[in-house]
Amino acid sequence: MGSYWKRVFRPSVREYFYNTPGKKKFGDIIRLVKGIMPGALICPDIVCELTTYCSLKCAHCNNLMHCYEKPYHIPADTVIKDVENLLSHTDFCVKLTLLGGEPFVYPELAKVVKAFQNHEKIYCLTFVTNGTVIPDDELMNLIAASKNPKIVISDYGLKVQKVKELSELCKSKGIHCELGRATSWVDPGGTDNRGKDIEQLTKEYNGCFSARYCRTLLNGKLYTCARAASLADLGFMDDKHDSFDIRKKRTDREFRKELRDFLTIDYADACNYCDHALKKVIPAGEQLER
Repeated sequence: MGSYWKRVFRPSVREYFYNTPGKKKFGDIIRLVKGIMPGALICPDIVCELTTYCSLKCAHCNNLMHCYEKPYHIPADTVIKDVENLLSHTDFCVKLTLLGGEPFVYPELAKVVKAFQNHEKIYCLTFVTNGTVIPDDELMNLIAASKNPKIVISDYGLKVQKVKELSELCKSKGIHCELGRATSWVDPGGTDNRGKDIEQLTKEYNGCFSARYCRTLLNGKLYTCARAASLADLGFMDDKHDSFDIRKKRTDREFRKELRDFLTIDYADACNYCDHALKKVIPAGEQLER
């Protein structure tokens, strides 16, 4: 197993300072420091997939949303129960990221926001959007009332995107907005198995951003990354190695130990279905015909 310090604690500290540009709170620092104590368990980021519906159809979507012939929404009650279950066995989560597909097409987003907007174990509530959908005023007010809210807009320069309108709305509501302007992507490739050996998988996983920051929750399982979640959900990959079943019955001690082990695994099978290590650059956001 890899190091808890390297895979979990250090990324958690980085996420906290990255998402706290102003004055740091002493209580939050203490909670982070406690995360390195024996038996402690913190998470830098829990990426929660709410829906596989997306308002775009990107040809090279890393999360494979274009592969869903029958996209679906996950019921809010299910999402809330799964996240609460995970949080009940951890000490602190620096960031809860609500993701899709496109999170702003998710019909029950307000209900999920209300459940976690001021959760004692969550420091920052983040939304990652492609900027094609402008949330209504009620939802924006709920987001604004959340603890340390942030909306990250992935800007691909597409005409259908409403980046300026959404960023100005965030500013008017006092919501921190981060613009992720991208003219190019690294091609993740298709969904076939590349047949890499364990040594190569370990090398790629250890060098990947997702290995530290993108643990993704989908349908009751925590995955090594968002691509792994979709690969398993779509049936392209067996998820036995790359997932942690949070619905499995365990004692608190067993849950925490097994989760800690999962967060520090040495490699991910999902790297067998990904070409990020090749660093092939392609245009960002190229659209398929619907």
